[in-house]
Amino acid sequence: MQEQRGQPAHNGALAEGFQNRYFEFQDFERKFEECISKSAVKTKFEQHSQRGKHIANEIRQTLDDILTRTQKMRVEQLSIKQEVHDKLNFTEQQLMLLTQEMKEKIHRMVEDVEQRVSKALNEEIKRLAVLVDEFSVPFHPECLVLNVYKRELHTHVENGLGSNLRARLSTALALNIESSQREMTDRMSGLLPETKRHLSMSIMPRREPFEILYRLNCDNLCADFHEDLEFRFSWGITALINRFTGKQGHKLAIANYPQDISQSLASPTDSIDSVKFVTNPVSFSSGNDDWSLATRIAIASITSQGTMGGLIVAGFMLKTVGWRLIGITGAIYGALYFYERLTWTNKAKEREFKRQYVSHATQKLRLIVDLTSANCSHQVQQELSSTFARLCHLVDEATSEMDTDLKTIALTLRTLEEAAANAKVLRNKANYLANELELFDAAYIRSLN
Repeated sequence: MQEQRGQPAHNGALAEGFQNRYFEFQDFERKFEECISKSAVKTKFEQHSQRGKHIANEIRQTLDDILTRTQKMRVEQLSIKQEVHDKLNFTEQQLMLLTQEMKEKIHRMVEDVEQRVSKALNEEIKRLAVLVDEFSVPFHPECLVLNVYKRELHTHVENGLGSNLRARLSTALALNIESSQREMTDRMSGLLPETKRHLSMSIMPRREPFEILYRLNCDNLCADFHEDLEFRFSWGITALINRFTGKQGHKLAIANYPQDISQSLASPTDSIDSVKFVTNPVSFSSGNDDWSLATRIAIASITSQGTMGGLIVAGFMLKTVGWRLIGITGAIYGALYFYERLTWTNKAKEREFKRQYVSHATQKLRLIVDLTSANCSHQVQQELSSTFARLCHLVDEATSEMDTDLKTIALTLRTLEEAAANAKVLRNKANYLANELELFDAAYIRSLN
């Protein structure tokens, strides 16, 4: 108390042993102060230090777990990325091979369809007379009625040819097309992921089989047809001349051609002047013996331009044959004429009209055989190409999704790498903090024990 007031520690005489007790008391105070300080340090900082080390260890363990899981996920993502990349390359390569193969197959099928249609149409053109004979609408030679008759006949021929071609070709072509489409679908489905294979089944929503449209358009094709229904006697002079000259004219020309060629013409050493005086005998073929004298004279008189020649021939025939035979021949000739004239009815006109129509339509239809077959093959090509294009679109969507997956995986890998780097940094900080706390314990807490 005296020392605290600034007065001497002792005033007056001191008891015996006071100095020792005084030093002991000071030592006690110092030790008591140190004890209180150590107790305060332990009480205030040791628990916090232990708690800090515990938290740092937990954070370090958590970051170690995060780093381990991140590395594991990175390995898995790299494996998935490689798998998707390989599948994408395989799909693209197979798509290129399938595209080339299907193009060749479609080309072969189109050529086959074109040949089939061309062959079938040519055969139907040969049977056109039968189809026209089946047309049973009443016939009348008047102009207005005949125009209606022709329009209906055009429609009948077009429908008949179309139905016959469909009956001959449609079933086989539809089966081939359906088989090709199914093969396309099956092979392209192998390139699709499992989740999208059911979509390939919706590529062929057609409930009815594919049918080719045969566009013949007989109205425009036979628009220039003009019938000739005038009566013509089949044994008339003009008809006989045409019939005779058509079959025998070329034979007469060959028969009357000089067969013996002068030897003087064959020698190049002879002069032209000497050739002028060489007479070549004209020899006729033995076929001329088959011609009677009367036939030759009749032909000469008919083809003659003068009347006198005809009179001479008539007089010669009169003296040679006689009135009776001429009369009988004339009667038979007249009977034939009147018979044909009486039988030239609407039915005969209809037959002649159909014959002329068949001849004209046959020529016109033969001109469009290649065009029609090409049109049909184009329809088949369009059907198969559209189916294959829709399947390719599905595969393209699948490859696009694969590209998107690769981009997503790449983004995930970058995120994992950033997370791993951050986890390493935080783990190092946790280790540093734990070491600092350990040093603090060693310096301030364990040293007090």
